Amino acid sequence: MSRLFKAIVIDDEPAARRLMKNLLAEYRDTVEVIEEAGNGREAIEKIQALRPDLIFLDIQMPDLTGFEVIGQLSYKPNIIFTTAYEQYAIKAFECFSVDYLLKPIKEERLEQSIQKLKDFGRIPGPGIDVGSLQDIIRQLQAPPKATALPVKIGDRIILLRFENIVYMEAEDKYVYIHTVDGTKHLTDHSLTTLAEKLPARFYRIQKSYIINKDRIREMHRHFNGRYLFILDDKAGTRLTSGRTYNDSIRSEFGL
Repeated sequence: MSRLFKAIVIDDEPAARRLMKNLLAEYRDTVEVIEEAGNGREAIEKIQALRPDLIFLDIQMPDLTGFEVIGQLSYKPNIIFTTAYEQYAIKAFECFSVDYLLKPIKEERLEQSIQKLKDFGRIPGPGIDVGSLQDIIRQLQAPPKATALPVKIGDRIILLRFENIVYMEAEDKYVYIHTVDGTKHLTDHSLTTLAEKLPARFYRIQKSYIINKDRIREMHRHFNGRYLFILDDKAGTRLTSGRTYNDSIRSEFGL
């Protein structure tokens, strides 16, 4: 009989936590999710109190990074990192954890991680050399992500805070940024360029729209497997996803 690892899922994105728990349901004989945490400080508190065998740990969180969480633990569980880092950075800390999972997480990649856990998962104890891990990551880590998007208005440049942006819309040859108060700003960037620059909270639901996931009020199933998004702005904007994005949306939101 295989060992059962009691686990905590740590990620600041509720949809990411739901997806991970849904994926882990296939491995209930090996991993039992006993708790989840939405930020670094909550993670530290729950890890110290519950002493899990395993944590699924996001790297980028708003209060503490995953590495800062590790550095503050007196108890060291097995770790499977979940990250959007590029391959070269992942390799730097691969040897310090059971495994890593690159977002968006694929079922076959999780299966490999679970097998690795079965083969090499240790009894939690003193744990990894946190100082060495942080030294390596500090050398390779990307600079802190921006918190606002610059937009030109005449001779001025204003900063639109990400939390105030509801969605972005491509219309003819132009791209407009819509904010929570109903203001509409023109930008020189294409949607493709914006998708590469913006943090993970922004998600493309069709070729003409990128939405702020934190500004979704409701989601409804629509025709032909598409989804209707009702946004949390002054107008209660309603946007429909593109058919080619159906599978991606289901994975992103754990549907």
